[in-house]
Amino acid sequence: MDARKLQRFEHTRNLLACPICHEPLDLQGASLVCAHRHSFDVARQGYVNLLRGAKQPQGYDRASFEHRRQVFESGLYDPIADALCHAVEAASPTLPVIDAGCGEGFFARAVRHATDTGVCAFDIVRDSIQLAAAADPEDGIMWLVADLAAIPVQDGHAGCVLDVFSPANYHEFRRILAPTGRIVKVVPTANHLRELRERAAESLRHQDYSNQRVLDHFAASCTLETRQTVTCMHQLDARTLEALVAMTPLLFNVDTDAVDWSGISSVTVEADVLVGHF
Repeated sequence: MDARKLQRFEHTRNLLACPICHEPLDLQGASLVCAHRHSFDVARQGYVNLLRGAKQPQGYDRASFEHRRQVFESGLYDPIADALCHAVEAASPTLPVIDAGCGEGFFARAVRHATDTGVCAFDIVRDSIQLAAAADPEDGIMWLVADLAAIPVQDGHAGCVLDVFSPANYHEFRRILAPTGRIVKVVPTANHLRELRERAAESLRHQDYSNQRVLDHFAASCTLETRQTVTCMHQLDARTLEALVAMTPLLFNVDTDAVDWSGISSVTVEADVLVGHF
């Protein structure tokens, strides 16, 4: 095992909780172990599986996360990552940042590099975490396979929770956040990838999209401090367009081979960045 990957978990005792008994987890050898001797091995890629029998979501396989990585490497989502990093910096967390539903790790890694804040990132899909953990052994991020319904973090030990293009569990967010902690949530707008939505309109279950329900749920669950809309147009080459079509949940129920994507040379990327507290 690469020692740099084990170093990611040197300070788990002040953050992670055993998914079985909820006691603190401590790194012992190449495993995380609690006081009741429940043990979870650090995989060779440098992550720990703390998932307790949750069902894997459909549509999110290894190939989809490889396509996500390709799209993120193109710079398509850089403006959103920049806004996310600025929001975390403004929150000035003194405790670790938790990325809830981190996928293959693009946003977690952006926050870690921009702020040098401790980051713990998890996703329910093991393939995504394997990709994330294997990418850079010196990223300093705790990578976990875990469930949003039972986040393996001790009460009040998180400085900030990131929820980027992912479902939210505000009850769990409230539990793990310190009293001064902040939630930073990123929600796509109706304009997000509108070029793809318009081209596939006849195949979509819902041709119109609004994020108002998600915004209302956020405001009802915590105190909204700021809302920033980030928007940009990005040029696409054929390879990136193909990866974007393959990775976006917008098209998971669409026969993408039956849609004519020719002529799309740019797309709109737009999202609302929300910051709130309990």
